[in-house]
Amino acid sequence: MAERPDIAVVVIGFRAPAELAAAVRSVLDQNIPLEIVVVNSGGGNAKALLTDGGIDVRVIDVEERLFAGAARNRGIAATKAPFIAFLADDCLACPQWAEIRVLRHRDGAAAVASAIVNSHPRKLVACAAYLVTYMRRLPGLPAEKAQRYGVSFDRKLFDRYGLFDERMISGEDTEFMARLPEALRPVWEPRVLTVHRNETRLLALLADQYGRGRRYGAYLSSIEAGKPVRPFRKVFRDRRSVGKLIKEGLSGKERTFARLSLPIVWLALFAKSLGASVGARRGNKTDCSR
Repeated sequence: MAERPDIAVVVIGFRAPAELAAAVRSVLDQNIPLEIVVVNSGGGNAKALLTDGGIDVRVIDVEERLFAGAARNRGIAATKAPFIAFLADDCLACPQWAEIRVLRHRDGAAAVASAIVNSHPRKLVACAAYLVTYMRRLPGLPAEKAQRYGVSFDRKLFDRYGLFDERMISGEDTEFMARLPEALRPVWEPRVLTVHRNETRLLALLADQYGRGRRYGAYLSSIEAGKPVRPFRKVFRDRRSVGKLIKEGLSGKERTFARLSLPIVWLALFAKSLGASVGARRGNKTDCSR
């Protein structure tokens, strides 16, 4: 009789990109049994893509565009394992990504947060992309300085505190975790490592950060209704922190290349800040394409 998986993994795809196959394969390569489901929205044929790559997992293809909260909820409903994790199509799960999560959950953690690894640690543009987006999820950071994202959850939390908000363009995980009492909020587990495929082209990086900024600005506008929002200042002030976070969170040549990328980091932060200002002004009218 097959061993019942302790953890389910929901791989979230958008328009069935070619990279989705590698994301799913990184989950299949884990060293413990897993319950796996792919939730793909916005078109494309994820099932055919994966089958062509020799991958046989359950796939939920949705023609319309789902925000991340809705995709997460589809995956929760389609799985049964007591713990559940999520992986985006532009990410890869490192070895023991699932096993260490299960160990922490079995040890009493209701939610387990993970660290991010740079896909191209010797390319300066990719280093800048990594730092702008994930400077507070570097593997070497102490718990008190780490942001708690990339989280796996005890399924009971969704029964008790509800599901993810399906209307939010971004920040659905932040909103859900804010509902949790302090004792049930994520623990920082830097041994759980996720590779994010970072942009390696400068113009594409700036465009991506501008788009991320717009979504973040719209999110701030939605949660700070009626209050003054200064997203440009809020985002751009990260330039003061990034050097210290590099020193604590990275080591060796990765730290060296990260420091060399700082001029690009500041430029990307400026682009993200501009996007945040536009997003805050436009609110829910912000373009939600990836």
